Amino acid sequence: MKKTIAVLLVGFCVFVYSVPAESGDAVAPAPAWFNMLYAGSASFDVSKNSGTLENRIDGRFFLPLRTFYLRAELLERNHFPLDGFTAENLNWGIGLYHKGAGSRLLYGTLDEWGLSARIRNPWIRSAPFVERHQPSGSDLKQEFSATKEAKAVLFLASPELDFFNGAAGFASATLDGALNPAFSGGAEVHFTRKTSLRVEGFWTGKELPPRAASGWFSEKFALPARAFHVFALALLWIGPWAGVSSDWAFSETAAFGRGVYGNIGVRVGKKPWLFSFAADGAGDRFVGSDGSVPGQNVRIAGKIEWYGKRSALFRVSTSLRSSGMGDLLEANCDTRAVFAESRFERSSTSVYYRFPAQTKLPARISRISLSADRVIEGTPRDTYKGEIGVQWWKLRSSFSGALAGTSGDNSSPYPAPEQWRLDSARIAGSLAYSIGLFRFGVSVGYTASSKTEKTDGSFSVAVQEKRRRFAVKIATGEFPAMWEFSLSGRFEL
Repeated sequence: MKKTIAVLLVGFCVFVYSVPAESGDAVAPAPAWFNMLYAGSASFDVSKNSGTLENRIDGRFFLPLRTFYLRAELLERNHFPLDGFTAENLNWGIGLYHKGAGSRLLYGTLDEWGLSARIRNPWIRSAPFVERHQPSGSDLKQEFSATKEAKAVLFLASPELDFFNGAAGFASATLDGALNPAFSGGAEVHFTRKTSLRVEGFWTGKELPPRAASGWFSEKFALPARAFHVFALALLWIGPWAGVSSDWAFSETAAFGRGVYGNIGVRVGKKPWLFSFAADGAGDRFVGSDGSVPGQNVRIAGKIEWYGKRSALFRVSTSLRSSGMGDLLEANCDTRAVFAESRFERSSTSVYYRFPAQTKLPARISRISLSADRVIEGTPRDTYKGEIGVQWWKLRSSFSGALAGTSGDNSSPYPAPEQWRLDSARIAGSLAYSIGLFRFGVSVGYTASSKTEKTDGSFSVAVQEKRRRFAVKIATGEFPAMWEFSLSGRFEL
């Protein structure tokens, strides 16, 4: 791994050596400067007589000319009472950054976004609308993770090029702890101030560990260790009146087969009105960028947005999912049979309105939202939620209600259920008030079902300024039996 990091470091230095320093820095070199951030929290559950301690230390050393800076980060999570420090309790990372174009060399536990993340497990993410196709990138993770392994990343971005109305490119190489590689690259061209085109590519490959069947009648059959690779392409075109995005990924896994995932997003209109459509689908043999199998599905979604004066916003969105239609992305499928035998099993619908900002009225409604999430496959479950926000001078409040239940086997997945049965209901409210550096918050909720009922709530006090924050919180998950106390702070030097 040390040799790998050294090679990536040499590539980073060779690239940034050719990038000119910023003119302001060249005229007046700035001295070296150090910045340190600490954030931590401690919580204790009285009913369990145990707690959790979390700490984050993030230090940045800005080199002369401020063109480069070094960064080191340590994340720690431990049980209380303390049982010692082990490698499982720690995440750490280091990085060298070039401020001009955003190039960086990183090693540690990382957050990754963009094309590789969108094809990792699409069903835990929102529908792939145009605005959700952000360019690829990565950075040191800011929250402790017990599951993510350390990786080395070299990300190179070019400065703005004098081509059309501006252009830039990027390339990155990633190595995990077993030296499995992943490569990505792309370019973006701005033809006019409001028209641009971005194209990206991604590839990774590795050997997946063997998988054992969980039982005699398990749907997941046993698999040996097997080679796997996935290749993906992405396109994003934005114009003044329309935008189009699309991702396509193709995987091949030994002893498992080939699979496809694809999505497309379309946005039409210009503020104040925007109309969006998105669709994506995967076959049952598709393997994501992390080596996991997300499962076959097809999802379609639509959204209408209206932007008013003083930050007003009205939005209606809906999405439908079908596992059977995932066969459309498999080879040799009978299209008519798939449509005839498949149905939508999941839906998610929401309506949201944010009222125009008002400063003269002492009391006003700030927002209203309604949502319905329904699943009719497996164990049916439906959830309906509503929330209203009210502002009383400087007192901000929120009141919400939720109903959970099930519907009949022959019910459709659309918002209105058939033969519906209520399982549980919840009401909740919260208040927040700020005065000077202090912020006070209180919340209370009540949940009832045919078998149980409980009351929960919390009270918090926070002191916050530009570089410091300290908060105390007392919460109960089930009044009066379960209590939890927590302290958290954030300090920057």
